[in-house]
Amino acid sequence: MATEQDIRFSRRSTLGNVVGLIPAVAIIAATLTWSCGSGGLLSLTGGNAAVSPTSSPTAGTGALAFVTNFNDGKVSSFTRNTTTGVLKHTGQVTAGSKSGPRGLVASPNASFLYVANINDDNIYQFSINSTNGVLTPLGTPSISNGAGSAPDQIAVNPAGTFLFVTGFGKGTITTYSINAGTGLLTEQSRVTGLVNPFGIAVDPSGSYAYVTDNGAGLVYSFGINSSTGALSQIGPPVYDLNAPGGTPGFIAIDPAGTYIYVTDLNAGVLAVLGTSAGTLSFGQVVPSTMTNNLPIGIAYAAVNTVANFVFTANQGTDTMWSFQLPVPGFPATPVQFGSGDLSAPTGAVVDPQNAFLYTTNQNAGTISQFELTPACFASGAPCFVGSVASESHPANPNSGPFGITLAQ
Repeated sequence: MATEQDIRFSRRSTLGNVVGLIPAVAIIAATLTWSCGSGGLLSLTGGNAAVSPTSSPTAGTGALAFVTNFNDGKVSSFTRNTTTGVLKHTGQVTAGSKSGPRGLVASPNASFLYVANINDDNIYQFSINSTNGVLTPLGTPSISNGAGSAPDQIAVNPAGTFLFVTGFGKGTITTYSINAGTGLLTEQSRVTGLVNPFGIAVDPSGSYAYVTDNGAGLVYSFGINSSTGALSQIGPPVYDLNAPGGTPGFIAIDPAGTYIYVTDLNAGVLAVLGTSAGTLSFGQVVPSTMTNNLPIGIAYAAVNTVANFVFTANQGTDTMWSFQLPVPGFPATPVQFGSGDLSAPTGAVVDPQNAFLYTTNQNAGTISQFELTPACFASGAPCFVGSVASESHPANPNSGPFGITLAQ
């Protein structure tokens, strides 16, 4: 079992431990409160660009949502109105030990959900009710990722045949095959030798997996064997800050698969790396100087034909960043937003329509919704819509929501 010491992130202030949460001083309203116009959809391009903390694109319309509640050891299910973006809680189930559930991902066909529990070293397996998202444990409810491995973040390939898990505690990345009929996982292979692997993302082609090593300050690239799911390292790893000392976190990938975007927790910046046939190269960091923002979750949105955007959840300042990408590649200086509406935001996801952005609030037990309309971006950032409890009523401000993903 991983201890809190094993999974603690070092940083310059007391907000650095994203696992050890402080009690919320207030709970945001448990029902959505509208503060921005119509909620209508945008004129869209780019299609399927939603990204969860595990950076697995959402298939379909994203009519279901799932959130891990770290403190309570649970995962909650929601339906999502694809026109208004509103989330409606439909249930919650236990996903292992308390102070454990973090990364989660749904299979591309939205039939199964997988949750990594960093505290009890297991991956939990559920079937998904296609109507309301209610979760049911599979016949084998969980599979061990290995004693002391502290499984953290999860990604799945677009074909839905393999699942990949970072083992923060033992420096591993494990490949599992997914049974198409039952959803059950079977371990296939394991990469060892990393320090504290954390974020993981599979590129849109399903050919490459990118992994951040939070303890070494490095980002790795791996080729994915299409038959076995085995990972093979491509080229040397790259420092996310172009020098030692970084603490890379979550990853987003542009739809063309030519750039990856990495949050750096301690430096408080976004690192941009180029990719060429999986080989990584350092690009730049934005902003160019360190901040105390502690960006963690990240999401990519293809909003219109003029610009795409990357959003980060900044736990250190209770805000988010919006980075405009005039063309795929290097972002402009970020616009900060969400002040007063967020409380230790952690996970982030954009819906497949590129119309709404969601983030989990660890210190309030809520999920916040933002609108991605042209009118909002005229002022430089998404519009806050409201927040909904991450668990059923009565709402629990100390549930500690961490990861969020969409499905269906």
